[in-house]
Formats: sequence, structure tokens, C-alpha cells
Amino acid sequence: MSTHSISLLLVGIEGSEFRLAAEMARANGADVSTADTVDAALTHLRTHGADLVMIDICLDAISFLERMRSERLSAPVIACGIDAPARLAVAAIHAGARDYLPLPPEAELIAAAIQTFANRMAAPIEIEALVGHTVADVERELILQTLERCHGNRTSASTILGISVRTMRNKLRTFIEAGIPVSPAA
Repeated sequence: MSTHSISLLLVGIEGSEFRLAAEMARANGADVSTADTVDAALTHLRTHGADLVMIDICLDAISFLERMRSERLSAPVIACGIDAPARLAVAAIHAGARDYLPLPPEAELIAAAIQTFANRMAAPIEIEALVGHTVADVERELILQTLERCHGNRTSASTILGISVRTMRNKLRTFIEAGIPVSPAA
């Protein structure tokens, strides 16, 4: 486990199986806060922030993600649910959730999610390597490397980058016209 403790905000109804995730997260070294409603979660994010948010999909995770975006609150969000319909999980991912975690929680999945985000936080951000490059060059490399990581899947890469698929296609078209190699579509 990383030496950096991540702050985790769990958004779910008190007493639900969802709250088992809080105990599992604490057991894995996370500093856990809880909220029962979307409004309480947004208030917590405004005042305290969080390194990671896990929200019960039944609490209208999509509205939560939209409100976070409109208020420019940034924290990665994992949607969670007990026997949630696949359409809700897909909608949450399209709205900006990083992943979907089925409940009841399994200790291994909670530990893996916490470890992944702890590792990302512990890794130094290599800003120095970007100094001296134009924004256009940095944007191009970011798009191309994200696309490569997504094995050419334009939709996945667009979601990760927070841009529309149309914007992605337009950017890729300009790269191709400039003779820059682009990963083939998946």
C-alpha cells in the first residue's frame, strides 16, 4: 500500500450494504468520509474535496456528475450499485464516471480501486518535460497517446480526455492531413 492515504468520499444511504465499502476502504488505509445524499456530497466536495468519490448509482449518479462538472469540482468518481441495470452503469460511465463497481462490495475490488488511485497520486507529474513545447504539440501527444492506450477506440479515448467524439475525429483528421500517424480505429 502507498504511504499516501487517499481521501475517499462514499455517497450512499446510511445502513445500506454500500456502507460496507466504507469499512473495507478504512481497512485499506483510506481516510473515509460519507454522505447520504447528492447535495451532502457536493457540499463535502466544495469544503473538503476528495481524492476519490464512490457513489451509489441509485442516488442519481448522473446528476451528481453533471453538477460536479458544472461547479468545476474535480475528483474521479466510481459509480457503484447493487444489481443495477446495465443501462444505468453505462449512462454513469458516459456521464464521466471512471468505472462501475458492482455491490455488495468485495474487499479485493475496494483494495484495488484504492491502490490504483493511491499509486496515481504518488506518481510525480512530469510537468518539466512539457516546458518549452507549444500547447498544440502537448495536446496532439496527449490525444495520440490516449488513443494508443485505448487501442484505437475513439469513444473511450474521448471519454478519458473529456472531449466529444466529434472533436476527437476532427483533431485526428487534422493530424492525418499533416502526415502524423494515427492509431487505426478499433
